[in-house]
Amino acid sequence: MTLHRFFLPPGTVQAQSVTFPGETSRQIERVLRMKAGDRVVVLDGTGIEYVVVLEAVGRITTGAVAEQRRNETEPTIQLTLYQGLLKGAKLELVVQKCTEIGVSRIVPVVCTRAVPAEPSASRQARFETIAREAAEQSGRGRVPEIAAPMRFSEAVGEACAAGPGVFCWEEEHAARILDLAPTNESRQVGLFVGPEGGFTVDEAEEARRAGARVVSLGRRILRAETAAIVGSALLLARYG
Repeated sequence: MTLHRFFLPPGTVQAQSVTFPGETSRQIERVLRMKAGDRVVVLDGTGIEYVVVLEAVGRITTGAVAEQRRNETEPTIQLTLYQGLLKGAKLELVVQKCTEIGVSRIVPVVCTRAVPAEPSASRQARFETIAREAAEQSGRGRVPEIAAPMRFSEAVGEACAAGPGVFCWEEEHAARILDLAPTNESRQVGLFVGPEGGFTVDEAEEARRAGARVVSLGRRILRAETAAIVGSALLLARYG
């Protein structure tokens, strides 16, 4: 039987016992209708997961650690997705699906053709909730970081300084993402995917000058949210 999984704040597990936060306690009691003696998995973002036996279920839910083990589902590389700002629920979809795939960090990027305004504090909190729930559902050991929005030039500089930068552009026809050679130089990879209108020629050239590898995802033009999911999956398969 698959156990329910909960990401809790660091330090929640103390001396082999767990006190669940109020919101999680309500979920355990009222939504999942769990009882004392049931087992759940608790994660605190360290890569360790704890099998916890519930001792008291209610407004304050407590449990005891029965087993601890290292989570084995995280990719061997850290993939940061630099995603051009998207409209409406599209960015929420990218956060959810790319969390499931294994992306380590998601950075919204303000670029030339990005129409939406930078996310508000409430929308940022919504992204973080979506990432946490997707990480719980998919069995991950860590919740991806949802970074504050960056300007395009800053994002390109950061990515290329940390490791290989991979820039997806529909106007590139020679170099394919599948042709990228695996590398042991860095365990960090940055993937750039444009907004609905795509990246401009100037942005592609700036990325190339910074050292990014400009690539094609194939002969068909993908929607931005589809490109983020496909590109992330291909890079994780290619690099580790």
